Amino acid sequence: MSEASATEMRWVIVVQLTALPAWLALDRGQRRAVVASLEPVLSAHRDVQVRWIDTESFTADCSDLLIAETSELRTWNHLFEALRDSVLFATPYFRLERILTGIEDGYRDYESTAA
Repeated sequence: MSEASATEMRWVIVVQLTALPAWLALDRGQRRAVVASLEPVLSAHRDVQVRWIDTESFTADCSDLLIAETSELRTWNHLFEALRDSVLFATPYFRLERILTGIEDGYRDYESTAA
């Protein structure tokens, strides 16, 4: 567990996404508008911290990563359902490649409970 919260389990979710031609065809202003339209969804789920990472110039596996951190998987699930209902996936602008979920410092949690 992190030093800040030794008793709180932190889940880390890495979502690998690939930008589709519909996204790439948008000009930068249109892309910013789509991203801005997601703000109410993200704001409604403040218990999940989200970061967006560009990877397209470093790998051919995906173009973007969404990295989320939360102590409550149910909140993550609700956020992801709302994102799936958004224009991001409904158009679709991105293809979901993979979701990886882990526990931050999970081994420490195990060791603290192991006899």
